[in-house]
Amino acid sequence: MKDPVSTSIDKYQEEEINPLCVYCKSSKVIKHGQTSTGNKRFRCRNCGKTWVLERKETVRPDLADMTEAYLNGRTCRDLVPIYHSSPLRINQKIREFLDGCPHWEEYLDASVNDHHPRLIYLIGRNFSCSTKNSKGNTMFLAMAIDSLSTVVLGFEISQKDSREVWLSLLDRMNCRNIICPTFMTNGSKNIEEAVNTVFPYSTTRIFYHKAYRDKELNCCISRLPINNKLLNDALKAYDTLKNHNLSEYLKENNNKKLRDYLLTNPELFTKRLKERLESRPKIRIEGLSTAFQMRFEKFHMLKDDPYPLINGWIAKWMTNRLDFGFSRLSVYSQIPSITNFKMYSCGNLPYKLNLKEDSPQLKAFVIEIAARALQVPVFYSKCEMKLDKCSLF
Repeated sequence: MKDPVSTSIDKYQEEEINPLCVYCKSSKVIKHGQTSTGNKRFRCRNCGKTWVLERKETVRPDLADMTEAYLNGRTCRDLVPIYHSSPLRINQKIREFLDGCPHWEEYLDASVNDHHPRLIYLIGRNFSCSTKNSKGNTMFLAMAIDSLSTVVLGFEISQKDSREVWLSLLDRMNCRNIICPTFMTNGSKNIEEAVNTVFPYSTTRIFYHKAYRDKELNCCISRLPINNKLLNDALKAYDTLKNHNLSEYLKENNNKKLRDYLLTNPELFTKRLKERLESRPKIRIEGLSTAFQMRFEKFHMLKDDPYPLINGWIAKWMTNRLDFGFSRLSVYSQIPSITNFKMYSCGNLPYKLNLKEDSPQLKAFVIEIAARALQVPVFYSKCEMKLDKCSLF
């Protein structure tokens, strides 16, 4: 019986024997390195020709994944080991991909039937950019953000903050039939004048009201964590919203109401409300503006027209799944659906999910919208955070 070790050596030697020349059938063949994809190359000493014996399948990089990684903050140099290309080539491919993506505002209008925002935040941010028309390597981004879902309803890029840039943004929103009774700003005179011009019947408030509303909710939870007042207030707050797609969805799919989910899961509702109050800088509007500042803080990232990159970045944030399992776009439409950046880049609309009554996903979705509705700073209690006026006692 042959020794197993000898058998292994013989097999290894057989594998190491070079093949015959595919052109002249000569045995005078030597190894000649390998290709960039890792395929072994051979050369014939007799005829001098080279060839590759077996070709490995080349896996093309997914441009949507590569672009999403870049939008998340990875540089083109970071992506070189993953996609095996030069930083310049990767940057070119990402740029071409973003140029072909739909405008976020058009995609949003196609994804929802009607716009019914209860309150809109108007936020402006300076960002670094070294375009030809930019003075001082800075530009300005104006955003209109829905208070319930933190979805960017529209945005405008300009050289600097001015009344004209806000007029352009608000006028385009008006043409898209996005009419809102209340706007919240940082007190900017440019924004206030633009709102009074385009939406003369709307009210303008400052961000103080948002902070005050959070204090009210923290006060209620600290005195009595699980109570009917918070549940009833959440239902009242939801009723003040014009968009009631969630109620219609529950009625069609499960013949249940929003009240049924809240009353049977008061602990989960209170827990989620606490999480949102404690993690305000991460999961609310503050988190969106902070993430934008972090992504666009270095001017060398933007040496061309900044629109494609900002448009793609906003779309990524609006379609990516949050910690409770759904995206901001799903919350805005109030319909449980599947959304992601790849679907957006291809122009595919959100895919509606038909969830069962006892589905944990549906329960999390309902509780999330109820908690968000309660936090919208247009619904106030009359306690003034004083113990003698507290309705809990």
